[in-house]
Amino acid sequence: MRLEVIFANIISYVLHPIFLPTYAIAFLLWSNPYYFMPLQSANAATLLINVVLNSILLPLFVLVGLKQLDLINDLKLSERKQRAIPFLVIIAFFMWTYLVVVRLPFSELISDVVLGAFLSVMLAYFINILYIKVSLHTIGMGNLLAIVLVASAVSLYGLAEIFMITIILAGLVGTSRLILKAHYPYEVYLGYMVGFVAQVVAFML
Repeated sequence: MRLEVIFANIISYVLHPIFLPTYAIAFLLWSNPYYFMPLQSANAATLLINVVLNSILLPLFVLVGLKQLDLINDLKLSERKQRAIPFLVIIAFFMWTYLVVVRLPFSELISDVVLGAFLSVMLAYFINILYIKVSLHTIGMGNLLAIVLVASAVSLYGLAEIFMITIILAGLVGTSRLILKAHYPYEVYLGYMVGFVAQVVAFML
């Protein structure tokens, strides 16, 4: 296997969209512990446990079940026609995660992260119906770019370097999806736009 393919696979797994809401919330807690809550606090631990359980572990459990039932070929959701049911599963869990998080004693920006992920997958579902296999990976990075921008406005720290790193990571994710031939370029670019716009809308609601 070529080195670039190995690297692309590592990037695709580490920055898989199902992990990004958890990464984003942990980043917000770190970026301004006084505005949100210290990352090491008991409430923050409760928040992250709920997000990991409801937006990562339970959806993965159901997706594995769908694969065992031969309703999907793989967990990468490579086939566009097999994405409908998994998308609905993820939509349901992200909506549940939002309903759980919004009731916890945190700034609305925290629950907006999950709302942005929910709106993004909703849009991806309808785009998928239109015969376009939009990149969920770049949707997630579009979300993350919007989140880092908003975090910059309330953070105690200078986040210019973090924003530049996020842009670089977003570029690496898109490049990785193209190296792996998982998407056409327009599906990658559309993903960035959908994710960024959906997250901005979530912050505005």
